[in-house]
Amino acid sequence: MTPILYCHPDSGFSYKVALALRLLGIDFEQRHVDIRSPRDQRSQEFRELAAHGEVPVLRIDDLVLCQSNVILDYLATRAGALDGQTIEQRLHVREWLSWEANRVSLNVAHSRYGRQFGHYDPAVLAWYDRRSLADLDRLQAQLSRTPWLAGEAPTIADVACSGYLFFTVEPWAEAAGFAMRDWPERWPAVQAWLDRLMALPGAQTPQALFAGQAIRY
Repeated sequence: MTPILYCHPDSGFSYKVALALRLLGIDFEQRHVDIRSPRDQRSQEFRELAAHGEVPVLRIDDLVLCQSNVILDYLATRAGALDGQTIEQRLHVREWLSWEANRVSLNVAHSRYGRQFGHYDPAVLAWYDRRSLADLDRLQAQLSRTPWLAGEAPTIADVACSGYLFFTVEPWAEAAGFAMRDWPERWPAVQAWLDRLMALPGAQTPQALFAGQAIRY
């Protein structure tokens, strides 16, 4: 059975999983969930599968998996790819997954959401913006030393940490102070890393990967 990804084009969490599937050469079906509607009004099909009522949800190998970094962990283990070669390397990859969950996927995501879809207090937005800038500085420091976050080869750590960064091409990022067009000057190693990631076979930006799908679920 073809894997099914319940997702949404505005979700960096959805994008992380879709990108990993593409990089691993796994064909999958996209089913786009209407995340603008209340959770109890989303399709019964989705609600029966989504343990937390959130995207992404991946149905694969007779499993239903929720939470993006758990799904990435499963995919890398399943494929024996996009992961470390030793236990130490694999643990290092998962250190980055844990860091990303409390940093980029919190900070950049809320800097974006609070401007595009929410009504956040300016002080709250400023707090997320400061943390987002610190996250980019952290990535810059690591990627100035290694081509990929966990060493010499791409892993799910790179997939996870890049997910929401691709949305900084949108206008909201200007007000946040970290629009991607300014990266070559301030965070050149981060920009070069994203360029390497997009040069991998199967890689697509979220804007291209999710294009043309109907939102029905």
